Amino acid sequence: MADENKKITDYPFDTLDKYVQILSGIEKMYLKEKIDEISSKYNSLIELKKTKKSAQEIDRMFFCFENLPPTGKEYWFMTYGATKPEDKRQLLIMFGHTSESIKINHKEIINRKCEGRNGYITVWGYTDRKNLILEDECSISINSDGLMVSARQNKVNVRYNGKFPDYSFILSKRNKEIANFKITRAEDNSKSFEFNNYFKLFAGFALINLYFDFTGTLNGENFTGKCYVQKVVVIGPFVPWYWGRIVFSNGSVLTYFEPRIEILIFEHKIRSILEFYDKTKDKKYIFKNLNIKKSGKKNREWLITANEGKVFISLKAYASHKFIFEKIGMFTYIEYLCEVTDISMEGLDIDTNNLGSGFGLIEDATGYIL
Repeated sequence: MADENKKITDYPFDTLDKYVQILSGIEKMYLKEKIDEISSKYNSLIELKKTKKSAQEIDRMFFCFENLPPTGKEYWFMTYGATKPEDKRQLLIMFGHTSESIKINHKEIINRKCEGRNGYITVWGYTDRKNLILEDECSISINSDGLMVSARQNKVNVRYNGKFPDYSFILSKRNKEIANFKITRAEDNSKSFEFNNYFKLFAGFALINLYFDFTGTLNGENFTGKCYVQKVVVIGPFVPWYWGRIVFSNGSVLTYFEPRIEILIFEHKIRSILEFYDKTKDKKYIFKNLNIKKSGKKNREWLITANEGKVFISLKAYASHKFIFEKIGMFTYIEYLCEVTDISMEGLDIDTNNLGSGFGLIEDATGYIL
């Protein structure tokens, strides 16, 4: 019986071996390339699923292209916001690529081989009004010096260079410099980076978030504040989420994140968390199970509560930009620049009167796309 079982289990391998033997040299080479490609993508996915904690792993993850499997997406995101009281200026940059072609804002971004990666970029910001600098196809390249993104039709270049914890950022259009920042780790004890990943089988995400101070110029004027820089890799579908990051003029920071599943009237919160870093006391507070309500259409507002309503923050948008992703499904992603209109933290040793003005970014994402 044992011999019979062995014959049964060996049969597929014997058949495959005979099939390979009759292939031509070119066919064998092609088969080997396909096997190596599948193996490489699998190994890349295994690497993404590994837990990362060390600062030595930051640049290795940030300055590289992942070997994306089908449904893979790789994006870099940066937001720069002022900390000067009542200063609403912000600058946002997003670029990335996918393993297959995709439509973004009704423009088809074709996945094709180039020196780096062919992708999509958007750059917009706010000074005294919304200013859309660029929204177009781009080429992304990475070398030992850092990362460069070019949109040839618009002659816009983005350069992000350096090694942890010191970086530089330069944005230019038609050889005219728009932004030039020196990026450094904050002097306080707030966290400067974090890794996060979540996978179920072969679907999930891996990301790195960097939290820094920056100083430099925007449109020729001094611009100083805090920045949030991220790289995220998603394998599988985009799902709905709420996310926000608010920076107060005294250096305190509030962030929240709530990814969720929505099917008709059914809604499930995958995660629901708010973190507040009090710069004055150099202390972090964490709250879970948020209640997020939004109102208005033209003038969008949010009310976010936690800790049974004892913690709440009211936000009002003053600029926004919308993205529509189309592939298998449709996904709508909106970035809102917002200001704090009210904040209260009852029962905690936090003096909200000393926070100063608060401005930041809110993300509101709905729909699904592979």
